[in-house]
Amino acid sequence: MRSYLLILLSLVAKLCLGQNLLKEGKLFYDITYQNLPQEMKRNEHLLPHEASFYFKDKRTRMEMGLGGMGKNTTIYDGNTKETIVLLNIFSKKLALKKSDSEMVAFKKEMVPDSLQLSFKVTILNEYKKIAGYNCQKAQVVRQTVYDTTFNDCWFTKEIPPYNTQNEEGLKEIPGFLMQYSSNNNGVIMQLTVKMVAPLPMEDKLFEIPVTYQVVTDAEFKRLLPLLQSKQSGN
Repeated sequence: MRSYLLILLSLVAKLCLGQNLLKEGKLFYDITYQNLPQEMKRNEHLLPHEASFYFKDKRTRMEMGLGGMGKNTTIYDGNTKETIVLLNIFSKKLALKKSDSEMVAFKKEMVPDSLQLSFKVTILNEYKKIAGYNCQKAQVVRQTVYDTTFNDCWFTKEIPPYNTQNEEGLKEIPGFLMQYSSNNNGVIMQLTVKMVAPLPMEDKLFEIPVTYQVVTDAEFKRLLPLLQSKQSGN
């Protein structure tokens, strides 16, 4: 009887934990900057200061502005292991579809990190609440042949690890990043969740809109200079 009771209590605990794990909704981010060069500081109003993250089961959608040029949206489907990149730039709407391996190569080309040597993640015994969620601190050390950067971040186990599970060097973080930063040549961009809305998400949020043109990498590389030239009036 006692063994039966222990098994029953264990099952109930697992069910309760599963119910507490938020698997559908929308998050709102605040974006702040540090160490901006003087020229960038004068035009800081053109930089993105907000972002949105949608999630439903194994699908996610991240939206962020592109410094006055338009908007970038990244959709990931954990069922098909496929990423869709939606680029609304210079009034042109383009969509790229990529597998996991193709996405790794695409990121390296867009944000070169070929000189990266290693990542190290340390989970720390520091805690705080962000947007009402219990968070724990982690430190990510990124080493290259040139330097070593230390980035502190905060994650919660109350939301599935949507923004860590597919990122090299972040897979050891057992939760969703609620506050994190990136360091690009000394310029620090920090994203902090300011609100979580546990609302039903429509399936069409995770699909390519009919207004977007699906292009290949080669077509995108050919179109981008033309769009930039058109925008500048040259």
